[in-house]
Amino acid sequence: MLLSSILGGDRAEKTFRTSAEKTLLLREVQPDISHGLSVRQVFMRFQNLNLRVLIEDLRRGMVNRGNWSFGDELCPVAHGVVDGRTVGVLHYLNQAVDLPRACRHAAEDLGVPPRFIERFVLGWDGGAMSREWLLDQLEAIWSERRSDADAVQAVIAMAPSTSCRTHM
Repeated sequence: MLLSSILGGDRAEKTFRTSAEKTLLLREVQPDISHGLSVRQVFMRFQNLNLRVLIEDLRRGMVNRGNWSFGDELCPVAHGVVDGRTVGVLHYLNQAVDLPRACRHAAEDLGVPPRFIERFVLGWDGGAMSREWLLDQLEAIWSERRSDADAVQAVIAMAPSTSCRTHM
């Protein structure tokens, strides 16, 4: 049983996440594609393995639009949540309550402000971002992580080796 805090309380009017072809976006809720701010805000929090799987799924064309999951495909945001149960909760919230509540739940799981999740999802589902564009953005994030890791390894390699001795 899902808690009322997940469901967001009683709600008489329910909206459903529609296909990308049927999603209309107002200019003020579209993500700023030129800067990729919403992409960075959402995907910088992904664990490395989740980010790599998303990148590979995008390359193979195995990423979903219009729902959190469909068959073996996940939407990009769902790639970063903690487990399959959470993806199921997102799917349920989206259908039983509304998209903003599902986005808030995803945001809590990812540690991202909800407005970035919702802006990304609306833009992705609405077709404002191509698969190739998103892949380029994610590859840039991955490249930055690799550069950071290489720099840390270089610092570690230059540090003098010290051994711990206990004196009795």
